[in-house]
Amino acid sequence: MNESRSRSNSFVLRIWWEDWDESPTWRGWVQHAASGDACYVRRLADLVAFLEMHAGQLDSRPGGAE
Repeated sequence: MNESRSRSNSFVLRIWWEDWDESPTWRGWVQHAASGDACYVRRLADLVAFLEMHAGQLDSRPGGAE
């Protein structure tokens, strides 16, 4: 993990439903507040990947301690 990453990160997240066809689905937009990086997401895995890119892996504590 990049040592310059902060222990605290802020994100803006917008989620909405799109029901243009027979199977409504959610969509989202997320932005990392400090860098301004943003992306649209269609799957939870995409959201998690964006969060981990900026904040580190979500399944471990900062510094690698379990």
